[in-house]
Amino acid sequence: MELTWSTDDFAVFDDFLAPEAAATLWEQLRTEDYHFVHGRRDGAWNKVYGLLDGSPLSGPGTLNDPEGHFTGLFADHAPHPSGGATDAVVKQLAEEAPRIEPWTGRFGTDWHAFTCRPFLYPQGSGLAWHDDSGDRAASFVLYVHPEWQASWGAELLVSSGTPGARSADQNAHLTSRVGHYVAPHPNRLVVLRSGVPHMIKKVEPHAGDRVRGSVAGFFLRRPADRPQ
Repeated sequence: MELTWSTDDFAVFDDFLAPEAAATLWEQLRTEDYHFVHGRRDGAWNKVYGLLDGSPLSGPGTLNDPEGHFTGLFADHAPHPSGGATDAVVKQLAEEAPRIEPWTGRFGTDWHAFTCRPFLYPQGSGLAWHDDSGDRAASFVLYVHPEWQASWGAELLVSSGTPGARSADQNAHLTSRVGHYVAPHPNRLVVLRSGVPHMIKKVEPHAGDRVRGSVAGFFLRRPADRPQ
């Protein structure tokens, strides 16, 4: 895993998995069961995604909770090891915890568990501005598709500014007026501090039937440490 770019707010690592492991992960993820994000809860609207964010699909979630703080709190996540495709991601991420500590905080102090779930973003899908605050110390995304071209879109946009200094609304990023973009390069890991406004640009029509494939999740504060 190689650090490619970093700021105080986020870091980009390339070659997260060994090439063979990355290829195996993609093949395994293609066999998982997926549901449209608005259909995971008996057809209810999943308000994380706006009605104009397209139709991303999500797969089975996994929870890595070594200390047992979240027992019974994530009913839709299997405990790690789950036997699923994302076990390799969870294992590698846990091993790399010291390297990503500047953006996540320290395990056992700032966060105590993390979630992991695969997503597929087909043409026209994205996610509007948000900041992953609250019970989350940080977030991550690993791009698992085997190829990507610039004309296919789906860049991660990250606003510059002070995390947590403004409310999490769709216009919060306008106060800084500048920011960064991260291309969804295959086998690239992005780690983002809580409270930093960011968004996923939509997959462009040029992508055709190719999807933005990712494994994403959150580093969680234990329930007793969550902001009230």
